[in-house]
Amino acid sequence: MRTRLLPAAAALLAAGALLTGCGGAATVDDSTATDTSVAPLERSTAASASSASAGSSEASAGRSSSSAGSSAAPSDEPEDRGAREISEIPSPSPSGGPNQEFLDAVKKGGVNTEGVEDQLVGAAQAACQGDGVTVPAVAGQLIEQGRSELSHEQLIQLITERGRALCAQ
Repeated sequence: MRTRLLPAAAALLAAGALLTGCGGAATVDDSTATDTSVAPLERSTAASASSASAGSSEASAGRSSSSAGSSAAPSDEPEDRGAREISEIPSPSPSGGPNQEFLDAVKKGGVNTEGVEDQLVGAAQAACQGDGVTVPAVAGQLIEQGRSELSHEQLIQLITERGRALCAQ
């Protein structure tokens, strides 16, 4: 048992001596340190107006955001807003309209659209834009989820044709 501890103790002693020998020699010389400065950040008037409105109290949150930045030129950039408390869950958009007509047509074509309405409308919009990837992907998902008995090609054709009819409206 002692013969096993002897090599381990010798290795630890050598490692300790090596580390102790390195402790006194510094690899960085502080005497040659130079002062560095960073140029101040410049803010545009739109950025300073939005940061000023972000620091305002909750009491002013009800006021329109356009009054806080009225001196700044309007920009096309999205504006961050704080969270607002709601008293009830918003109801979905009313049924009817072109999206509902599209969904009804796809449903009549042999697709269970319940719960995937947004994905189908998104795929229809992608078909309108000439996107050749989204519609086949959605069609494949619908088949894998057991929402349609149509073949992949038939489902792509159905969504594409009905989607383009939706765009024409």
